[in-house]
Amino acid sequence: MLRWLPAPVKGALNALFIAVHTLFWCIPLYFFFFLRLLAKSSMFRRFLNRCLIHVGNGWIRSNNLMMQQTMSIELESPSMAHLSTNQWYFIICNHQSWTDILILQQIFLNKIPFIRFFIKKQLLWLPAIGLAWWAFDFPIMHRHSKEQIAKNPSLREKDRIATQQACEKYHHMPVAILNFLEGTRFTEGKHRAQQSTYQHLLLPKSGGFSLAINAMDKMITHILDVTIIYPEGKATFWDFLCGRVHKIVVKLKEREIPPELLQGNYTEDEKYRTQFKQWIHELWLEKDALISHELK
Repeated sequence: MLRWLPAPVKGALNALFIAVHTLFWCIPLYFFFFLRLLAKSSMFRRFLNRCLIHVGNGWIRSNNLMMQQTMSIELESPSMAHLSTNQWYFIICNHQSWTDILILQQIFLNKIPFIRFFIKKQLLWLPAIGLAWWAFDFPIMHRHSKEQIAKNPSLREKDRIATQQACEKYHHMPVAILNFLEGTRFTEGKHRAQQSTYQHLLLPKSGGFSLAINAMDKMITHILDVTIIYPEGKATFWDFLCGRVHKIVVKLKEREIPPELLQGNYTEDEKYRTQFKQWIHELWLEKDALISHELK
């Protein structure tokens, strides 16, 4: 309906829409969240959790409506028939733009459980959405740097405990945990700085993912390996809001986590760490080749 608008106008309206409708959905979100904080009955808390998920799905549907009305995107997405909202999943994906999150939420809506992803503790202070992440039980991490851990090795144990505590609450409810293994959005500058061995990907960080797999205590034995490709070339989130992105390809492959990697000490067991890194490296090689094939 609004696809005819000039790109900058469309981008500004879409950015405004996201801000306003996010604040709108925060009203029922905060209401159910504070009720959950006060609730003493576990049955009532479970009911409120379902209410919170409905609110989150409502926010996603609003985003989807925005994209339908203002953008002309040819979205090539895989079959989801084999997936279920009653199963537990890890999702791993390459990361190029904030657009990735909106696309993942769109294609997986009502196909798998509500998607959570690891949040840096500092982001809890963001207006409105900081409390929303807490309400949705997003796993909160300190994300200590290698330099900080080198100076204070005990921080590594804090990261492990935080991951375990974050994942323990998911033992009693189906969940989909999203992990962008690259740890940051892809840019050519970051690619050069890392001297990445992959053509289209940054180097994956497997330590945190290993902690999450161990924390789920064999409740999640498969991953949804997602590859998002922008055939027109790299596009910023602003380009997306302006309607300059016209085609997005999403590839999906469900993979079994090797049984020998479901439990292990990534930090102290060199053999386990080497095996885990090799598994991720092989996934990344295949993903890199897939992107190259689609961009031909």
